[in-house]
Amino acid sequence: MLKESKTLIQNFDKHFLRKYNWRYHILIVDNHLFDKYSFFLQTFKKNEKLVYSYDLLEITHDEKLYSEILRDLKAHTQLSIEYRDTDHLVHPGKDIQLDKSHGHYGK
Repeated sequence: MLKESKTLIQNFDKHFLRKYNWRYHILIVDNHLFDKYSFFLQTFKKNEKLVYSYDLLEITHDEKLYSEILRDLKAHTQLSIEYRDTDHLVHPGKDIQLDKSHGHYGK
């Protein structure tokens, strides 16, 4: 197993607490701006809007390294994996003017 895979799994195990009424999934971002892959663990508490996101690993944009790390991660957990690509960002529809949950209180 690669040292990057070990780091990813170690960080994953530290934050994956299996709490009651919490949902977990893994997010992988193919970030073309910084030429990196980023791995996150996202957690959601039932009936809350806030998303907790934990950085697990960031690697250079190397397809072979990425595929080996992904294989090791899938062997370690069966959580669902969401992929995002910064080349295909989608605008949410309208600009956010007021969002009291995340500190956008308006003027």
